[in-house]
Amino acid sequence: MAANQTIRMPGDTVGLIVRGKLSADHEPDLMQQHADCILPSGAPVGFFGEGNEAKLNSVGLNMEGVVYDYDAMRIHRPYYVQIEAAVTYRVVSTVLLVKVSRGEADRFAAYWDALMRAPGTFHLVGANCSTHASESFVASGVVKKGIPGLDTPDNLYKQIVKERSEATSLTGFVGFTRRSGGAGFDVVYRPFRYNPGVAAPQQTKSERSSSLGV
Repeated sequence: MAANQTIRMPGDTVGLIVRGKLSADHEPDLMQQHADCILPSGAPVGFFGEGNEAKLNSVGLNMEGVVYDYDAMRIHRPYYVQIEAAVTYRVVSTVLLVKVSRGEADRFAAYWDALMRAPGTFHLVGANCSTHASESFVASGVVKKGIPGLDTPDNLYKQIVKERSEATSLTGFVGFTRRSGGAGFDVVYRPFRYNPGVAAPQQTKSERSSSLGV
């Protein structure tokens, strides 16, 4: 088993996390991927759907949108922020880190602050986790326009790689540790090497149910 590695976010970098993406080249199934973001402070943030226990919930329609920060993810998605939980639940993620200007970093953080105050509704098509992740990269100026084609985390990943050639990609079991004094977070990951000829980690039922933020 590979040793954990720590990345200290320097304040001039933002990130995209594609859950279920097993390597930079791997293309996960539609319902096996989810997009979170990493703020310049290193804090994780993401858009999810909850509530509405009617039949529309099962297809990701007409749900209440909510933005989870680190503390909320610890409760609702511990395998997204605690590395040992990610290993236990077999949640492999690919992280894309993009160096940005101070203005881009500030606008990126401001987008998520505003969305947390007024998240709106969640819809599987057109208002999902990748839709809002995309909007944060557009609003900050990291990319020029929305996701080409279907709003999926992997398509957003490919777009950013194409538009920001300096982006750095890494894959593994991902977690976050709060720095002493509460001044941001470090990203911690345990590298994972995907071998297409070997069966990939199988997500648990609870993890599958949260794909695309539902």
